[in-house]
Amino acid sequence: MLNEKQISVLFCYCLMVMICMQANKLCAQDKTGATNLKTEFNKNKEAPKQKRLRYIVKNDGRKILYGNKCFLDVQHAMGFEFLIQPKGQPLNRNGLARNLHNFGVKFILFFRNGPFWGITLRKRKKECRKRSADFVG
Repeated sequence: MLNEKQISVLFCYCLMVMICMQANKLCAQDKTGATNLKTEFNKNKEAPKQKRLRYIVKNDGRKILYGNKCFLDVQHAMGFEFLIQPKGQPLNRNGLARNLHNFGVKFILFFRNGPFWGITLRKRKKECRKRSADFVG
């Protein structure tokens, strides 16, 4: 029979063998390359880059083709979106604050999209109107 000291040595030996087997599984590499063992999602490397949209505030939506998917995609590609805030709404800015905000946004768009971004926007708006037959407004 085994005495108490021999049992404790045998238990420690078995424990060490199990730990080594688990460590070997974690460090083992797939030689075939058929499976990908990657489990974590790295947001900085794998997530698509998203532009921060700027907003140009307008009082009415008459000439901005609000709801036209084509023109909305054009606006997002240029990095901005028109925001309609009718007069009398609680979050509507007064004229000076709205104009200063819009000036800042247009200044940023000038450097992001080039000096003729407004002409390009009008040209693409006309193309979107023709494609979607949206000639009202």
